[in-house]
Amino acid sequence: MITIKQVNDDKQGMADFVNLPYDLYQNQPNWCPPLRLERKRFFSPKNPFMRHSEVAFFVAYENGRPVGRVTAHIDHIFDEYYKLKQGFFGFFESIDSKDVAQGLMDASEQWIRAKGISSIMGPFNFSTNHEIGFLIKGFDQPPVIMMPYTQPYYPDLFYKMGYQKEKELIAYFLNDVKTIPESFTKLANRLTKRFGESVKIRNLDVKNFKSELNIILDIYNDAWLKNWGFVPMTDYEIDAIASQLRLFADTNFIYLLYKEDEPAAFLLALPDINQALIHVKNGKLFPTGVFKYLSAKRNIETGRILLMGVKSKYRKLGLDVLLYHQIFKDGLSQSTYSNIEMSWILEDNTNMINILDNLQAQPYKRYVIVKKSGLS
Repeated sequence: MITIKQVNDDKQGMADFVNLPYDLYQNQPNWCPPLRLERKRFFSPKNPFMRHSEVAFFVAYENGRPVGRVTAHIDHIFDEYYKLKQGFFGFFESIDSKDVAQGLMDASEQWIRAKGISSIMGPFNFSTNHEIGFLIKGFDQPPVIMMPYTQPYYPDLFYKMGYQKEKELIAYFLNDVKTIPESFTKLANRLTKRFGESVKIRNLDVKNFKSELNIILDIYNDAWLKNWGFVPMTDYEIDAIASQLRLFADTNFIYLLYKEDEPAAFLLALPDINQALIHVKNGKLFPTGVFKYLSAKRNIETGRILLMGVKSKYRKLGLDVLLYHQIFKDGLSQSTYSNIEMSWILEDNTNMINILDNLQAQPYKRYVIVKKSGLS
């Protein structure tokens, strides 16, 4: 018998919510376990997302055993920004069972309906500032940092429940960062000559980390303003990101571009610490996991270009090409990294797709967002 419980105020229930994926994916070598302590904090009121949202946590039980989970949530900043009411689901995990999936989503939809909202979309974990999407291509390789890895049967379960595709996201991969196509280098050189001294690129100044991050976020908010799913970040969320980035960011892979001495564009790449975390399968650093993590961390060979943005008034000038060229020329080519993922890219972002095609990067993973309307 399947039972669905809302577990917000249930200590054991929240523990079941956090722990479920470690059992569900225990035999899947390409799943990368998050750290349990980090997940507990992320799902707690300490997460700054909780300051502007409402979240319901649900767990599915079969004869007392946790077999599925999901959140239903409302992001009030999203609603204010888009002038609408939109429900979301996230963190969906389940055994391959229509009954479990249906029970979880019935509970989520009912919770959303009770808030006077008629549509639900996901998975958003919790927003586009976090992990989103069901994996639909690329199960043969582990996810990189801050990208999801989900069961292959999830999309079909949702389509059978009346959900429809809302958007697809693409992750691109470049196997050899030491060898960039000559055509791309020539393009970057022509742009460099054209702009001359009016364009300058520099690395992030770690001594002024917070103020530098504010510059990046100012560009980000302008650059992504009209992008699908964009949600402005609060000061609390910015502080949380700053704290996290300090732990593992490599400032050699964070660039600011100035046009006529004005911050105009940025590129932020991170070392793929998932290559170390994947060896800590139980998600516990102590007592032995920390040694596995530290040993593997020394051998990270992949990076992820997490964010790149150009202010709207500087678009279509080729500044994004210059940033990509800079990270390959000055950063990755002189590092221990041999490959890099560029993600995620909207399926209809033709400008960015053209740049990545020019780089001869391969679209090796795809993700889908699904939506269901007419809940009222």
